[in-house]
Amino acid sequence: MPAAQAEHHKSLGNKYFAEHDYRNAIQEYSTAIDSTQVAYFTNRALCYSKLERYSEAIQDCRKAIELDSHTVKGHYLLGNALIEKKMFTEALSSLKKAYTLAMEQRVKYVGDILQALLIARKKKWDENEVARIERESEVFKYVKGLVEKERKELLEEAGNDEEKVDDVNFIQDERLTRIQKVFEQSKENVMRREIPDAYLDKISFNIMHDPCFTPDGITYERHSIETHFEKIGEFDPLTRRPCTRKDLIPNLSLREAIEDFLAENGWAADY
Repeated sequence: MPAAQAEHHKSLGNKYFAEHDYRNAIQEYSTAIDSTQVAYFTNRALCYSKLERYSEAIQDCRKAIELDSHTVKGHYLLGNALIEKKMFTEALSSLKKAYTLAMEQRVKYVGDILQALLIARKKKWDENEVARIERESEVFKYVKGLVEKERKELLEEAGNDEEKVDDVNFIQDERLTRIQKVFEQSKENVMRREIPDAYLDKISFNIMHDPCFTPDGITYERHSIETHFEKIGEFDPLTRRPCTRKDLIPNLSLREAIEDFLAENGWAADY
């Protein structure tokens, strides 16, 4: 198909998309698609996502990335579709790539990518937490079963001696109570939800993903401080000293600490 004709179908697809007519948009993008135009695949992938046809969206995103490994939109849409398919590890990888590329290319929707990253982290942590609780529950049942098995054996040995029977029941009940407290304490520790102040961006007050510090040693989320430069002015918001994008230095140690914290406290991604 000639390029001009393909672009015509793409424009029709865009028109249908704006009207929320995703099925007709898909039809137009499919007509326009050739083997080299990344935008046709990412546009169609977005329509598939709107219709919750995530497997097809993933397929189109992967094709777009094959054509151009630096497509921010391809990695971003792929990450979102993978979240919906509950493939959280892959989603995180795609969204991290999208964020890195977005910062390099200075796309306008970096904030959306960061939000998707936090959602993916939260859902992955929730998934791990469900598995942990299930494992913990199974361990508790198993340990409780061992105590009850021992109780039964000791009661058989005690026979009709009421004093021994009372002693056995008292000791085993005490053991069960202590075991119960251990598991309850474990749950209580999980519920202690507090984010260190150092992990929070001083502009948006969200937990940081890509912390960087200014020459004055103050750390901000990179997207927040760069947005400040664009909208307010090129200076450090707290010290008011001159500062530009090129002056920012990645705070790698803090980023690593935040990564470790989120791995253990996925709820914080919602903060």
